[in-house]
Amino acid sequence: MPASPFFFRTVLSLALPLALAACAVGPDYQRPDPAARLPAAYHGEAASPRSAPLNWWTVFDDPALDAAVDRALQASQDVAAAEARVRQARASLGVVDSALWPQLNAGGRVGRDQLSRNSENFANMPLPHPQTSFTDYRVGLDASWELDLFGHARRQSEAAGARLGGAQAQQADAQLRVAAETARNVIDFRGWSARLVNAETMATDSRENLRLIQLQQAAGLVSDNEVSQARAAADNAAAQLPPLRAARGAALNALSVLLDEPLDKVSARFAASRPMPAVLAEAPVGLPADLLRRRPDIRLAERNLAAASADVGVAVAEQYPRLTLVGSGGWDSIHPGSLTEAASRFWNVGPQLSLPLFNAGRLHNQVKANEAARDLALANYRQSVLTALADVETTLLRYGEENRREAALAASLHESERQTALAEQRVRVGESAQTDTLAARQIQAQAREQWLASRQAQAANLVALFKALGGGAQVEGKEASAAR
Repeated sequence: MPASPFFFRTVLSLALPLALAACAVGPDYQRPDPAARLPAAYHGEAASPRSAPLNWWTVFDDPALDAAVDRALQASQDVAAAEARVRQARASLGVVDSALWPQLNAGGRVGRDQLSRNSENFANMPLPHPQTSFTDYRVGLDASWELDLFGHARRQSEAAGARLGGAQAQQADAQLRVAAETARNVIDFRGWSARLVNAETMATDSRENLRLIQLQQAAGLVSDNEVSQARAAADNAAAQLPPLRAARGAALNALSVLLDEPLDKVSARFAASRPMPAVLAEAPVGLPADLLRRRPDIRLAERNLAAASADVGVAVAEQYPRLTLVGSGGWDSIHPGSLTEAASRFWNVGPQLSLPLFNAGRLHNQVKANEAARDLALANYRQSVLTALADVETTLLRYGEENRREAALAASLHESERQTALAEQRVRVGESAQTDTLAARQIQAQAREQWLASRQAQAANLVALFKALGGGAQVEGKEASAAR
């Protein structure tokens, strides 16, 4: 800018000490520490103090499930939308941070001007024929820099940074929901498939039992009532198949949406027969204090609290003076040939002070409103911690109780298998009829159906538990990288 170097050195010598001495008014944010209110460990018997890995779904030891989750995380539009919100929040932070730095703009103008002979411009100029029409050429720079004396811009930056952290927490929540939904549907597909095979075996045995009883009726060995009972049992077994097929198909359809793949391709992914994913005797849940950094909703509530606290500082700073250094300079001439001459130079520089004097209580009430918003955010944060703890304890209780139920059902299934083996042995030695074996197999199939349903519920409860925990363990400060 064509101004005196000495002048600029003088301005900077005054501005820099003011900028360095600036302070941020309003409350300095202190992260709440509710860990003291949390228990030292969970109450569930199936809880282990170990933490699950970040990719928690790998504990099921199912490669197809792992691949499905990875694909869903790439294909999910919810995850893509959350990632876009992170980029938007990061860009917004950059916009806010720009206010901390000087702003410089260049401009130029060529204009045709016509002055009025009767205006005040010529009132004291007794010229007979003044020139009133000319072309003006102008180029120059405009600069401004608000000295953030009371932290107005810094508190805005603090709030924008907290909202960026909140967007990252929402991204992690979207990823967690997609991973949990995908894992649950894979588990449901495995469960419905296994239960359908068992139901088909039961239906086949029921039809065979009906055939044998009808042969006995023809020989006059059984009554019509026994045939009716066998037919009812066969019809009932056949009626179990359509709901199981529908449930299995619904799981595949849900996976088709989650993976953004055609149904036939999804079916091919799981064409190979595989048992339901294994469950754990003790779930790796970590410690209750880990929820503060693992649960995305808690992290979001904490970041919202930090942003609300910074907003209080912004409102307080609005009540204080705002000092801005402004300046402009360049060349201005009505003759293009003389535009770059020294006589065409112009410049101005100086401070501008803005001080609110009267606003009918608007600024004061804005501070009160922002303080109330901060108190609301604090209450929401504390409630989110309590809700998270209750979620984990409830899901852990269900998981532990289902483990006990599965153990009892497994014992019942083992006993029914033993009884079936004894019935088959008696048939081989001629001590009983084939219908006795089929009856034993029916009991075994019913026991197996209950056991399979329990295994399916176990695995689904484990997924729900990982979701309640906020996924696997994360390292403090790595939320953003983990989200990517």
